[in-house]
Amino acid sequence: MKAKEYFEGIRAEVVKTEQAREMLECMRAKEGAKTQSYQPSGGGGFCTDASLTIIHRIDFEKRLERRIADARKQIDEACEFLYGADGRGGLAKLKGTRYADAICMGYLQAQPWDEIAEIMQSSQKWCRKLCDVGFAYIDAVGWAKLKNT
Repeated sequence: MKAKEYFEGIRAEVVKTEQAREMLECMRAKEGAKTQSYQPSGGGGFCTDASLTIIHRIDFEKRLERRIADARKQIDEACEFLYGADGRGGLAKLKGTRYADAICMGYLQAQPWDEIAEIMQSSQKWCRKLCDVGFAYIDAVGWAKLKNT
């Protein structure tokens, strides 16, 4: 797999996970305080709309936790490629920290390019170029060399 494809896949998962977290927050907000109703509920033992909503949210939350755990594993592996297992290796050691940082912020953290440019005190175009050069370097030297550096 090419480096750009690998990191784009992780970025897509990070974005989906963040969107799912936002949806979870909306679900929680809908469960907020409700006015008390004194109308008969139509019988006991049945789930009300409110309790079904909570059950659906809890199920969604469990699925989201699994998704976050899986994404975290992918991000940890990708960080090893970028910075090495000890934080002193990988792409940062072989090519330079600017390349690793640009890829990390753009793909592992899924930050907007304007924010990355501001942090790195460069243009958005230059930050994207750093990523492209980093990807080409990874493809040239191979994943094993990055991980073992």
